[in-house]
Parts: sequence; structure tokens; C-alpha cells
Amino acid sequence: MEKTFLKRITAFSAALTVIAGSAVSCSKSDKTSEGKVKDAAQLMAGSYKTQQIDCDIVNPTSIARIGDDKIVITGFDESRNIPTLYLTDNGFSEFKEIKTELPEVVDQEVSYDPCVAPDGDIMILATFTDYGDGEKPDFESPDFNPDEFDYEAYYENMSYSYKLYVVDIDGKVKSSADVTGLEEFQDDESGSLNIGRASAIGGGKMIATAWGEMEDYNIIINSDGKVEGELDLGNSNYIDSFTAIDDDTIAVCGYFGGKEYVKYLDAGTLKETGEQIDLSEAGLEGQMGSVFKGTGDYKLYINGSSGLFGITEDGKSTEIVNWLDSDLGDGGIQSLVILDDGDFVVCYNDYSGGDYGNSGATLYKLTKRDASEMENTKVITVGVLYDDWAVKEKISAYNKKNDDVRFKMVDYSKYDNYEEETGKTLSSGADQLKKDIVSGNAPDMIVSYNGAIISSLYNKGLFVDLYEYMDKDSDINKDDIMPNVLNACEIDGKLLSIAPSFNVSTMIAKKKFIDKENWTPDDLIEAYENLPDGMRLTALDCKEQMLSFMMGVLNNCIDYQKGTCNFDTPETRKLLAFVDQFPSSEDLVDWEDQSAMQEMFSEDNFKEDKVLVQELYISDFREYTREVKGRYKGDDIVFVGNPTTDGRGAVLSLDKHFAILSNAEDKEVCWNFIKEFMLPAEDGEESMYSYGFPSLKSEFDKLADESMEKPKYKDENGKEVEEDLTYYTSSKEVKVDPLTKEERDFIVDYIESADNVSADFDPEVESIIEEEIMAYIGGEKTADEVIDLIQSRVSILVSEQS
Repeated sequence: MEKTFLKRITAFSAALTVIAGSAVSCSKSDKTSEGKVKDAAQLMAGSYKTQQIDCDIVNPTSIARIGDDKIVITGFDESRNIPTLYLTDNGFSEFKEIKTELPEVVDQEVSYDPCVAPDGDIMILATFTDYGDGEKPDFESPDFNPDEFDYEAYYENMSYSYKLYVVDIDGKVKSSADVTGLEEFQDDESGSLNIGRASAIGGGKMIATAWGEMEDYNIIINSDGKVEGELDLGNSNYIDSFTAIDDDTIAVCGYFGGKEYVKYLDAGTLKETGEQIDLSEAGLEGQMGSVFKGTGDYKLYINGSSGLFGITEDGKSTEIVNWLDSDLGDGGIQSLVILDDGDFVVCYNDYSGGDYGNSGATLYKLTKRDASEMENTKVITVGVLYDDWAVKEKISAYNKKNDDVRFKMVDYSKYDNYEEETGKTLSSGADQLKKDIVSGNAPDMIVSYNGAIISSLYNKGLFVDLYEYMDKDSDINKDDIMPNVLNACEIDGKLLSIAPSFNVSTMIAKKKFIDKENWTPDDLIEAYENLPDGMRLTALDCKEQMLSFMMGVLNNCIDYQKGTCNFDTPETRKLLAFVDQFPSSEDLVDWEDQSAMQEMFSEDNFKEDKVLVQELYISDFREYTREVKGRYKGDDIVFVGNPTTDGRGAVLSLDKHFAILSNAEDKEVCWNFIKEFMLPAEDGEESMYSYGFPSLKSEFDKLADESMEKPKYKDENGKEVEEDLTYYTSSKEVKVDPLTKEERDFIVDYIESADNVSADFDPEVESIIEEEIMAYIGGEKTADEVIDLIQSRVSILVSEQS
């Protein structure tokens, strides 16, 4: 998800990234909106039927075509610790295991990385791990003690060696050789070097990635094991994949000079041909992945994060397969082959289990849906601002169970465009989403991470009052939801959005220095002016950090319902004058000085009275217990909060805002989809779809009550086992007691009282504030000039919108 300037400012203390922080830079082309003017067939143009291929292949890792009717599938058999190879044809109905003649390894740990060359050779890179005088411990054993284990000696003793095997499709080992010539790439002191991500490109050559401690290399390894040298790719930052797309050409997909490209190499010389595809210009920024030989009108295909795209000779892209619309949900495609009839076979890894590919992949055949199949299908579109895995997974689960109604995710992050050189946001998905809502071309429902998008449009009557559906729902009613969440989502008694989860943040100080809760701006200034000698106010006392204290004040200056704003107040002028005395972060510290950074942002600084205030995130009762009773054990803490003029110092952050558009095709279906995120997980399992505290009050109360007990888990026999609540420091573990009834009631009351929503700005308002604040930080404008300009510009904008 994009981190805007103002979000980076607000999260400065936690993220340690501000002006120079990362932002998503996405496509500047193909701005065609996915609005409701399209029918079901158009909306689901990338939808394929997905059928699992019936075979006994365990942990398939790749699929490769080596002839018109010969396909090799690689896999890995954990029980035998060997790579497995299978041969099949275009029908994928019969699978012949290729019995290899690889030597058995009994006295050394070995892993394999097989890859198939276009000429049919199978190259297998074997990595042998030697533990020197020691041995690899059983990390999963209950007897293993991580605090007493000498990791430094363990890694010092560990070394790697490599062999390269070349096998034909009958399993015969044509050659085997030690990989040699790695010395020039090894670290001078440790000699550390890891090799992986091998790609067989034909002609007896392999390209692999070598990882040193400080640098990565793309190296060429010949079939005799000799490293021919490093591949010269000029200004490459990161290479995702190498693929031989024909006898003469190798396609390379990766970052070059900070941008995503597909570049071409001559297969004979492995030199750049000069031909390339700018993925941004092709409308595919953020879709970097493996490339494949094209067919028909497409020069090549690229396996992107959201689908399979075809790229024509002139660099234009078309989505061929949408993974989500084809019921593949939240996962990744490791490899694929294209069949003559237009079908695809993919090796797919499902991430929904939480292990991100560690449980093995599955082979699926994808068959294009006929347009006539969609004639009686209702498509509900869901607009998101980034590739939200939780929404994606819910959509996938729903679509697999239903044929008459299907949900489609519309990802607005393709409109995000951040200019690295100037630090400016040129366009954003949030801004485009708002424009689509106003024009009536938005999805049926939206998932917004910024409540101001909704509140700024309240007067236009574009959103459904969710109370109308909640009041008649048998599963959830108004009394079931946390009151502070409802207050944050309500406007004039109407519930225009709902968030399934939330968290609270505040600032804390030690009572021996500060004895007043809920600071005002004057309290903040007074605390700084009376700091004890040698103490900082925060980890980094700079303009950006001090501006983070202003965000809530600025946010409360806007009344979207009345169409007014009031930035020109004594409080904002006084705060900005206070900020004015600090240097910018870039002028204050050397971000490359690691030891200075570790000292400045050490978690012990608050404990050791080097800083006065520390931000405290409250999103889990047990984590809160570990922090307050473990990390700050023995300290009497006061919650000073974020400075506000109304004494509401705790800041409420909502995970997601679900809202339904007034012109949605089926509002009842939309509400039922939202409800899926609100209800507790089945069978008592923890919900995977929300972060922080649940908005469902019964679930919140359950977690609060459990915080007064030690954690419990079920062992392999289903028996409930109690364990200690532990806080880990860098040198030891601290066992802490659960919350007492008094402590539980205190933090519950504090959380429930938090309804001061974190600084959310309408996208256009945010753009104005960003521009003026950047000019202020850069010294181009004074504090008074900035306040006057923000007041004037935002006043005109919100007045026009109301």
C-alpha cells in the first residue's frame, strides 16, 4: 500500500522513514476506468475455469516445454531429499517419472535447484552444507534453548560447496562437476557466498544469483561447473528472472536504474541487444515477474502479481488471465506453459495458509470461460487502494462457492505515481477513486484506508447508510459493535462505512517527569522547554517528528459536512512556530551511520531516561502486557497522548473502511460480504482478515478477559497447555504476569474512550498540505505563509465539494 507523505510524517517515530521513505510508484498508462458501464463478460474477460490436475507429483516447482509435445515438470520429494522429474505431454493426462542417476548423499546436508533448458537438458545445482566441527541442531526440539545457543559460532563454522549435474530426459547423468571460480565473488573476511535462483538458458550454460554479505551477483556457470564470469547488465538493481524465449534471445526482467524493464540478451554473447520494454510505459509497473515466449500477436508473456499479461511488438500490454477472477485467490504462479488451444497449465502456490510458498505448489489447468457463461452472472466490483490479500482471499472463497454472483477486485494502486527525484505524488489511486465515485463510475463497494474519502463526499449522498442493513440483520446489530468504532464511522447518525478492526496509539512518559495526562499543544511546548539536561523530547527531535504532533490538530481543522476549515488559529500558528526551531531530519543525522542510528533509536532510550516520550501502539492485549509490564517494568507510566485542544489524546486507527455506493447493483450482497469480515472465525480460530482489536464487541471483551490469564495452546494431542507470558530483550527473557482486573479495566476504558481518529485527509486536501509542508521544510516558505496558503486553498476546495 502507498505510504503518502502525511502518513510517513505521522508514523515517523515508528517507521523511521519520513521524506526519504519509500512510496509505491505505479503505472502511468492505461487509465481506463473499470466502471459499471461494462457488462459481466467484459469485467470478467480474464476469467478462466480452474481445474486441479490429477497427478501424484509432490511439491511441483516448475513446468517447462522442451518440444512440441514434451513437457518436463520438476518437483522435490522431502522424504527422500531428492529432486523429482516427470515427463508429460500437452494433454497432461499421463506422467512418467524420470529416474535420475544422481549419487546418494548420506553424510552431508544437500539441497537441489533443478531447471530445464530449452534444448532439453536438465541442469541441477546441488548445494552441500558443511557444519565444520559442529552440527546442525534440531531447532524444533523442545530441548533446544535459543538463548543459550551460540549462533555466531554456528554460522562461522558453516560453509557451502556446489556441484552441477546435467541430466537428459531419460534421467542419465551426462556430466557432473564441482562449481569452481567463485573466489572473486566471495566476501574477503567471511568467504560467505550463497548461490540459487538458477536458470538454464541452453547451450550448456546456466545463470544463477550469488549472494554475498554486501553484494549480489548474476553469474554464468558452464556445464563443466566453471564460472565463466559475471553477467554484465549495466545499471541493474535487481533481477527477477532470466528466460530463454527463443534460440537467439534471453529475456531479463528486473529493476534497471530504479525502473522495471524487460531487456534482451543475445543468447550467444549474453550481451544486451539494446532492445527493451519499459514496464511502466506498457502499463505493467509493479507486475515484474517471469517472462515466457509469446504466441500469436504477443511477443512475450509476463507472469505478473495480478495476472498473466501479453506484450505486443510495440510494447502494449493486455491482461490475458486474471488470477483472482480465475479462482486462484491470494497466491503466486511459479511457472506456466501455454497450450496450443489457448489453455494454460500453471504451478500455483497458495499463500492463504500463511507460509508463503513453503507448503508446496499445485498444478492447475486454466480453460477460458465462454462469454455466454457470464450472461446470467451478476458481478459485484470491489474497489481497493492496493493489492489487499485479505479482501482477495474473501473474494476467492466466495467466487468458488457461487456461480450466479461473482466479486471482482478493482485495484486502484495502478494510478499511484510517485516521483522519486522530486519527492512529489503526481497522482494517486485514492484521488482517482474519489473521481470515479463522484462521476458514478466507481465500483459497487469500496475498501478505503482513509475515512476522509467517504466523509468529504457525505453531502452528495453517494454512500449507503449501513444501519439500514445492520438493523435488519440477525447476526450483527448496532449494539454488537464497539461504540468508539461506530462514532468514528458515523456522520450525522448515518453509518457510511464500517471497519472490522482497529488499534489505538498514544504517547507515554514517566510519571516522575510528567504527571498530566492528555497533553494540549501548550503542554507539549512546556515539556520541551523544561527537559532535564541531556534528555531529548523524542528519539529524533527534528521538524518531521514535531510535525507529526500537528497532524491531529490539522485534521480537526476541517469540517467536511459544513464545507469549512479553520487552520488559521492561535494553536496551529503557535505549534508551527514551535516546529520552526528544529532542523530537518536530513540536516540532523547521518542515516548511513549505523552505530549512531542504533543509539538514537534504541528501544532502551526511554527506559534509560534519554528521551521523554515514547509512542505506544495498542493493538493486542498480550503485546500491551509485554510492553508495559516487561519492557517498562518498574516504571510508573502516564499516558500523555497526542497533543490535542480537546483533551482526546488517544488516537484511533481503523484498519479498513468498507462502504457501499448508493448506485450499487445489489446492496444486500455487498453487506453480506462486509459482514464476513466482522463475524468471528469459525471453530474458534483466530480471524486472518483483520489487524488489531476486533470491532465486534463480544470478541473484544473475550480477548480482554483472556488477558488476565496465561496464554494457552493445544498440543498435538489436543490437550490445552498453559505457558508463560514472556518479553524478550536483546540479552534475556522476562516473564511477566497477566493483567490484573484493575489493569484490565484501565486499558479497556482507555481503548473504548479513543474516538479521535488518526489524521485522515481527503486526497486533494492532502495534496495541498503536502505541497505546502514540503515547501516549509525546504525553507521556501515561512510558517505564517504556509498556514495562510493552506487555509485559503483548502477552504476553497472543501467549500466546492460540500
